[in-house]
Amino acid sequence: MSSSGIVVGPNLRRASMAVAVLGLLGLAAGMALEPTRGFSSLLTSGFFFLTLALGGAVFLALNSVANAGWYTVFKRIPEAFASYVPVGAVTLLLVLAGLPSLYLWARPGVMESDHLLHQKAAFLNTPGFALRMGVMLGLWVFFTWRLRRNSLAQDAGSSPEPTKRNVATSALFLVVFALSFCLASFDWLMSLEPHWFSTIYGLYNIAGMLESSVAAITVAVILLKRSGVLREVNTSHLHDLGKLMFGFATLWAYLWFSQFLLIWYANIPEETVYFVQRMHHGWQGPFYLNVVLNWALPFVLLLPRPAKRNPLHLCFVAGIMLAGRWLDLHLMIAPSNMPEYTGISVWDVAGLLGLGALFVVTVTRTVASVPLIARNDPYLAESLHHHT
Repeated sequence: MSSSGIVVGPNLRRASMAVAVLGLLGLAAGMALEPTRGFSSLLTSGFFFLTLALGGAVFLALNSVANAGWYTVFKRIPEAFASYVPVGAVTLLLVLAGLPSLYLWARPGVMESDHLLHQKAAFLNTPGFALRMGVMLGLWVFFTWRLRRNSLAQDAGSSPEPTKRNVATSALFLVVFALSFCLASFDWLMSLEPHWFSTIYGLYNIAGMLESSVAAITVAVILLKRSGVLREVNTSHLHDLGKLMFGFATLWAYLWFSQFLLIWYANIPEETVYFVQRMHHGWQGPFYLNVVLNWALPFVLLLPRPAKRNPLHLCFVAGIMLAGRWLDLHLMIAPSNMPEYTGISVWDVAGLLGLGALFVVTVTRTVASVPLIARNDPYLAESLHHHT
């Protein structure tokens, strides 16, 4: 069976740690020198990498409740992604230090002078925001820990109990996650513009999370396979990952268009203001590029069957999708405090590199800590002989 030590060596971890330290120092400088843009970068990249980790947990849970076996040979990869959730939770908690810099409702005197926000004061307040954030992050840390513990318990013996516990835990996690993640999207992202609202916003972010996390899992699986330590992965596994990338990109596009069309058609000023801001003042380029990266290019490039079975092609498309997801979050967050688009800032780059390297350090450490193949998983034989 595969061992991960060949590819996850100390040199990679040292380099990643160095980049993480430099990037995080740069991000800290941004939060001190330009609080609005610095904390905006923290929220964008912090949420981006946290959702990659959560997407790994959701990927595991969905396959578990479906009694799917095809993914078993590489399930340690999404498990390793999920190990970043506690680290990602800490990075999101740092946002609490910059609430007045990011959120209009958190600024002194705003609630009293704005009648509409005054009506929302029972929900939009700093103690309530912090409490909800802590509870939601705590729930996600707990469930990802349980999923990992149940999976590792399979390696200790041949008892079916860990697998049964994982199915039950996964089912409960999916329910809790769907509700809490929608609330988190409303809290952390939509309340940046507290006069605007969208009832589909939570589902839209779930689609973006699924699209980007499957793309990241695909890249990790291909890199390990090309390194010779995950030889059990075959073309059919890659084909199924490609189909998921294609499907989730289309789901994202469906929800994006559903939100845009209804707001455009109704033409209500308090709703259209969100898109008016993002289609003018220099933001129109990133706005249209967002659709191209998250849907148009992945749709065209993954439509042929051979494209979904080509490792290099899949990595290329996955990279496009990951860039698109970061841009999507940037468009959700930055325009609320930056009316005129001035390009990607040095603080954005620092946040992306620093938190990205921290993600790599956490994931590679977890991958190296256990055998890469779950040797006692009851679905391993099915996965080893998976063909489509």
